[in-house]
Amino acid sequence: MKRYILVMGGLLLFFILGFSSLSHALLSQSINPDESWLTIYQDIDRAWVAEKVTLSLHQGENRFFLIGDNLLQERFYFHPYNSSTSLKAISTTPTNGYQIEIEAQQAGSYSFLLSFFISGFNWEERYMAIWDEKNSNFYLYPSVFLSNRKNINWKNVHVSWLLGKPAFLFDGDKGGIPEEAALGAPDEVQPQVMMTRERPVEMERISEYQIFRLPYIIDLPSQSVLQVFPGMRKFPVKEIIRFDKGNLKRVLKMKSEGDPLPQGWVTIFGENQSVLGTFQFPWVRTQEEFEIAVGAIKTFQVERIEKSYKRLKVDWNEDKNIADFWSEVIIEFELGNRGSVPKPVEIIEPLPPEAKLTGSQGWHWEDGNAHLEITIEPEQEETVTLRYEFREVWS
Repeated sequence: MKRYILVMGGLLLFFILGFSSLSHALLSQSINPDESWLTIYQDIDRAWVAEKVTLSLHQGENRFFLIGDNLLQERFYFHPYNSSTSLKAISTTPTNGYQIEIEAQQAGSYSFLLSFFISGFNWEERYMAIWDEKNSNFYLYPSVFLSNRKNINWKNVHVSWLLGKPAFLFDGDKGGIPEEAALGAPDEVQPQVMMTRERPVEMERISEYQIFRLPYIIDLPSQSVLQVFPGMRKFPVKEIIRFDKGNLKRVLKMKSEGDPLPQGWVTIFGENQSVLGTFQFPWVRTQEEFEIAVGAIKTFQVERIEKSYKRLKVDWNEDKNIADFWSEVIIEFELGNRGSVPKPVEIIEPLPPEAKLTGSQGWHWEDGNAHLEITIEPEQEETVTLRYEFREVWS
């Protein structure tokens, strides 16, 4: 357990106390927090902690010297709840402790909110899914793994986790977001004094993030992983057979109408509970279309054949030397569907710069590629042709 040193000043009377605090913050009195919040970031080894505590103060100035080994030396807030107390200053000591000066109008017990970063926490999302191919539905079952790698047992704590990359400016390059947003702290709790070593916080556009909160209080034991289960999500799904730059793969296309979905891994089950495999799940924003690539398909074949290449004309420069050629390329794609249902197919073929599609019915140019969408009926074969011209620089 942690040990702290407390000095309460007035007449420079020092009391050195060694104790096992039940708080996880830099508490100067051995008491339980009235309430605790924990917001876990992803993949940056950080959590934002807040604890509401009650401290006994005497009238006038109360000075605390606090030492603890759990707080990261990045950001530390100490917020009075009661207007009868005022926070005068927070500063660091030569021993990396903290000096806190509080003014109390009268002696009594007062509530404060401690906020700080702590290391040793992470979270990740994993999914299981059922693909109902017959009815074109995709049932997604998310689960979140919250890991506590600290030797700290958290009791009766509000837990939330943040999706997105923080963009909070302070000394160093670690992240954070305003603690009022992360913790849902009461409106009357306002920051009053920052540590003197900090630069003023600058306002900037925060990258997209989403905060997820458990609707109940939990215990989070030390060196443990807690698994929680958000609700099932159902998506209408469209299967696409995509031949992209020579690679054949099957893609499931969907659109998210609800909350954002973190990236992770998804294990997909098909008909008769057969396992299709485990695949990468993308980061999905609200109202965003997304795809999951689920490997190749045995009942569909594509063969790409370069049928023709020829030079059509020559461009000459002012010196009557060859500047470049205009050339023509013809490519055929032989598509075969040996399955029992129609298959939508998407062909993507990269094009040279400034290429022009010529006489290629159904093809269109997009982002430097030729695109074609076509449906192949069951037990059918079809050949499609791509024809384009492009400029070749003579060198």
